[in-house]
Amino acid sequence: MSKERARRRAEREAVQSRVPAAARGGAKRRGRSPLRALPANKRRRPRADSILRARRRRQDVALLAVLLVLNALLWTQVPAWSLRATAAVLSLLAWPVLVILVFDRRPSS
Repeated sequence: MSKERARRRAEREAVQSRVPAAARGGAKRRGRSPLRALPANKRRRPRADSILRARRRRQDVALLAVLLVLNALLWTQVPAWSLRATAAVLSLLAWPVLVILVFDRRPSS
């Protein structure tokens, strides 16, 4: 069985070596992207931004800007590195709480 399979593979490779690459219909000749080579059910389509996603992005950017400004002010005014690092870590830990309190993003149930 394996000898038969090896013989067929050798025949296939011999035929392919005689046919030029352009005539084989390779992906490069047609200009296909690697994504096109995937089956249709495996490809991802880019999602259109929804209104809620756009609003959430604006809110996140606004909160980030406020926290960055506050941390920048703190870093310019406080000379102690321990307080600077503590403030940065607390900003990261407080992010989810601030999102819920400021923008009222509670789980709907």
